[in-house]
Amino acid sequence: MEVQTGELEIDEARLREADPDGLYLFMLEEYPYMMTPDHVAAFTGTTSQEIRKLLCRGDMQGCRIGIRWFIPKLGLLNYLYKDRREKEGGTHEEAPMRQTL
Repeated sequence: MEVQTGELEIDEARLREADPDGLYLFMLEEYPYMMTPDHVAAFTGTTSQEIRKLLCRGDMQGCRIGIRWFIPKLGLLNYLYKDRREKEGGTHEEAPMRQTL
């Protein structure tokens, strides 16, 4: 089911695919779809500076608007499952992020 928030369409099926074990989505319900580094840091138990470093290196998917970073839930889920996919030899493909403007 797709939920539309303003101009942003959220594809719930793609989010569920990105969290195959169902470990994170229920914990992310209280967070906005487009999270700030502070949101992600609070969720992961790190600092917002560390999240910004991951974004700058391209280790985590996000977008920068002006001086602010935004991380979609799908980008966070792809990052959280990244090591697992690498260990399994890429059997689980990273959930693609669709860009629509």
